[in-house]
Amino acid sequence: MIRTRTCAAIAGLLVLAGLCGCTTQTGAELTLHVGALEMESTDVPVCATIVLPDNLRDVDESAIAVTLRRQGAAAPPRPGQVLKLDETRAELWWIVPRIRAGEESRWTATFSAGRPAANTGFRWQPAAAGELDLLCDSRRVLRYMHAYDASSPERLHETYKPYHHVFDAAGEHLLTKGPGGLYTHHRGIFIGWNKMKCGEQQYDFWHMKEVTQRHQRFLKQIAGPVLARSKMLIHWMDSNEQPVVAEEREITVFRQSAPTIMLLEFRTGLTAIGGPVLLDGDPEHGGFQYRPHNDVAEGGPDVKTQYVFHAAGIDAHKDENLPWAAESYGLNGRRYSVQHMNHPDNPTPSRYSAYRDYGRFGAFFTKELAAGQTLPLRYRIQVCAGDLPPRETLMARHAAFVNPPRVDVLAGDARE
Repeated sequence: MIRTRTCAAIAGLLVLAGLCGCTTQTGAELTLHVGALEMESTDVPVCATIVLPDNLRDVDESAIAVTLRRQGAAAPPRPGQVLKLDETRAELWWIVPRIRAGEESRWTATFSAGRPAANTGFRWQPAAAGELDLLCDSRRVLRYMHAYDASSPERLHETYKPYHHVFDAAGEHLLTKGPGGLYTHHRGIFIGWNKMKCGEQQYDFWHMKEVTQRHQRFLKQIAGPVLARSKMLIHWMDSNEQPVVAEEREITVFRQSAPTIMLLEFRTGLTAIGGPVLLDGDPEHGGFQYRPHNDVAEGGPDVKTQYVFHAAGIDAHKDENLPWAAESYGLNGRRYSVQHMNHPDNPTPSRYSAYRDYGRFGAFFTKELAAGQTLPLRYRIQVCAGDLPPRETLMARHAAFVNPPRVDVLAGDARE
């Protein structure tokens, strides 16, 4: 979890409220301190909990503009984004382009009322029926496939589970797989278990045999200059059309610079609503997964998937509790790399199925849930153009995910 706090000298949030409230609508400012990371990292999402200026509390969060400048640096300003928590408090998000190991920094955030220019930042846009695209600066980044259609066996097969597609750097071609091809049930970014039990009944929510995962409705949609977020309710339905698991799936995509195509944080909560649940199977048929385009499976040696782990000598068939796994594969005459990051709060023991030439890989575990219990899960996926970076870079990405820099809101308006 991203940690935020005010300096010890601040007696609660009232001081911050006074600091923000005394400034004008066009120039409300806060000074923020960003703590250090153990390893150098780039394009790091950071967040602080703030008290909104009085004159912006009734303004829609999408109409609050924020500019952040690093104090003592000649670098250009960075956009910020406000996500309201309640009537007075909000999260302030921005991307720090580079944090050197052990380096701290101060930033000045300036708030004003005003919407961003058209076709800049993230925005959600419906595509075909049951498809929702995420665009960033008019480039397609992600597509949520959420149709459910039982009008024919063929159409049911195509729509029996929701999943996410990833586009290439130009926003033109898919990097992930849909229905058909090798192992038709593998679909983009997806989650499931092939031996899930509810009470005495066993269900296959991997191959989707006589069961379905059905999008019910959107719970939240956010888009701005720094991030986009979508939260949806999904019911895991048994063969009798009864829900056995209610899933609240939330994905957040952060703005990144090249060569990163997409940085996605996947959070979900699985609630056992049909009785006690056992999530079970094996690393080949369960967990949170990424599947490259089917052309990777049909290509020759030049598209073959290669894997990297946090240390040399890892055997993914045997070794448990790996912090991350990464792969590179060829597609459309280019190489792409994907890092799948596991959060330490997820259940253990876990295993990565990261060894198939066609590139389907992900983290698997087994877990029992009591009736009514919710299991929270958290992962990140980073997709980049080009081959895999050095192992140290991959390690730094994961470290910034599980131990993000601390952000303190300072009681003052100093500009050092």
